[in-house]
Amino acid sequence: MDLKQIKEIIEANSLRTVILMGTDSCNVQRGKRVPAAHFLKIAESGVNFASYILYTTMMDEVLPGLFDTGIPDVRGAPDLSTFRIAPWEPHAGVVIMDWTRPDGSPHPLCLRSELKRQVRSLRDRGLEELMSVEFEFYLLPYAAQEIRAGKWSNHAPAQKDVHCYSLYEGNFYEPFMSEIRDCFPGEIEGCSPEWGQGQLEINLHRSGALAMCDTAVLFKTAVKQLAVKHGYTATFMAKWHEDYSGSSGHIHQSLVDAKSGRQVFFDEARPYRVSEIAEGYGAGQLGLFRPLTLFFAPVTNSYKRFAPDSFAGFVATWGVDNRTVSLRMINSSPGKMRIENRIGGADINPYVAFAASLGAGLRGIDNKSHLPPASEGNSYHRSDVASVPRTLSEAIEATRDCPAVKEVLTPAIVDNLIRIASFEDATVRGKVTDVERRRYLEMS
Repeated sequence: MDLKQIKEIIEANSLRTVILMGTDSCNVQRGKRVPAAHFLKIAESGVNFASYILYTTMMDEVLPGLFDTGIPDVRGAPDLSTFRIAPWEPHAGVVIMDWTRPDGSPHPLCLRSELKRQVRSLRDRGLEELMSVEFEFYLLPYAAQEIRAGKWSNHAPAQKDVHCYSLYEGNFYEPFMSEIRDCFPGEIEGCSPEWGQGQLEINLHRSGALAMCDTAVLFKTAVKQLAVKHGYTATFMAKWHEDYSGSSGHIHQSLVDAKSGRQVFFDEARPYRVSEIAEGYGAGQLGLFRPLTLFFAPVTNSYKRFAPDSFAGFVATWGVDNRTVSLRMINSSPGKMRIENRIGGADINPYVAFAASLGAGLRGIDNKSHLPPASEGNSYHRSDVASVPRTLSEAIEATRDCPAVKEVLTPAIVDNLIRIASFEDATVRGKVTDVERRRYLEMS
């Protein structure tokens, strides 16, 4: 899509606003809303922001050393190929930005550019990726204004019981869910109530990695904004409440031959129909199982989702169509052959999670790595395999102590995410919670 085509879309649909959207290091969508006429003037040059946004937490804390950088500009460069109408806002369009230096070169902390680098590595090997993500989230029956005013606790879910896949239960959310489907008519495969009270799941249709991540961040933005319109608050917290099921962000991934389009993960002649390429790819991810957890579980809350018999992948296992493992191999046919990474929660930053998946998978292919025996039955209680780190602090140490992580991802990105996670961990660990007050205020 070029600027002429975008101008035609703006005029034909009477768009008044264009949303410039870029994802920061913590998966917060940063940017500006600009008049459509002004966007046409700056679309090719981009817009400057303070580079602070790439170094801070999701709560915008000033981290140590920030002012030592001088806080120079970072350029938000619109990727015109991503321009689309944003039906969740009236008379608006939206375009995804890359973060660049003022001279136009990629900024070293741009996660979208990091994913592009991983995709180029695939192309260099004659391969293309097909990836998708499924998100679970909760609709809380409270207006966002209540929560923003300080109502953080004593929430009740939107329903009393679990009604997974229930069409009847789904009917109660249809005014909201149908509007979401209308916003993404070619990208949503289906939606249903999930295994939590007031929890919903939406499956996004597979595409290339970059397009899928762009869709994911737009989808979450639309869900949150339309939830407000319908009187709900939508949360993608990995574990919003200790009594209710966690919310996942499972990543489905497969590779095809770039020339023929032939699926390269499927091999009828090999055990489990798993090709050598698929075995290396999966083994590469299992080989860095603990050090990469930080990129699938980025905040302290993420680790509260990992529990036995919870549908969350948290042990270093793989298996065929087994939902208790971390890497679920789906091998029913060449067209459906894929690996589902079940480690990540709904709070993943898709760009870094996808980049880590591809980078680790390619490392495994290059090293001709082998998978351990497939896990069968309930894998949650196996004591002979590694578990994910059980806290953010433990995950930080696992990442910091593994040199191979910086072979998979750009070192500057790894160091920055460790820095942000370390601040996050120290901040949360230092707080006194309502649970502590309830238990210890009187009885200590």
